[in-house]
Amino acid sequence: MLIKGIIIAFGLAAGMAWGQTEWEVGALGGFSYARGVSVKGPAGSATAGFANGGVLGVFGGNDMYEHWSGEVRYLYRFSNLRLSSGGTTVSFGGHTHIIHADFLGHFAPRRARVRPFIAFGAGVKGVQGTGIESAGQPLGRLAALTHTSELLGFADVGAGVKVSLTRSVRFRVEVRDYISPKPTKVIAAAPGATLSGVLNDIVGTAGISFTF
Repeated sequence: MLIKGIIIAFGLAAGMAWGQTEWEVGALGGFSYARGVSVKGPAGSATAGFANGGVLGVFGGNDMYEHWSGEVRYLYRFSNLRLSSGGTTVSFGGHTHIIHADFLGHFAPRRARVRPFIAFGAGVKGVQGTGIESAGQPLGRLAALTHTSELLGFADVGAGVKVSLTRSVRFRVEVRDYISPKPTKVIAAAPGATLSGVLNDIVGTAGISFTF
């Protein structure tokens, strides 16, 4: 059902954008704060997830109506894997590719210079562990950080504001929360241990776009 919903969201956003004439394309960058998941087992407990890191991306969309628009977006997130318990923290190289489609609801009409908005949508992210695996990895009795890849569906919600600098140039700032299930491959629970919780990846960005 989750994958079906993602496909429907992409189709609706893309269909609405292609059916209109006022386009917007841009680039953005920012920083991501990640809230991890819990690991519990006979050997104790830990927190697993992704390190905070930078984000770069591009997006495109269209203002279909006075207060609604649709967008598609690609983000590259610098996201090393992390596992921590007590005073011990293990870091493992990694990155994430994020693709999603969103609906944006604006609190001001299309021609307003300043347009606060809310956003919601869905997508998929490909998580890649790039570090070197070791049999003696610290905290290995709880979980292993692995050189593998994993595809996760997610929902996202957020808010921001667009400011028209000129007739065809816009500046925006926004915050999104990407909510996804826990990974089970790039972060693999040790025998007898379990992962629980959901991943919250809170991303703040600023960007420049051009309209035509």
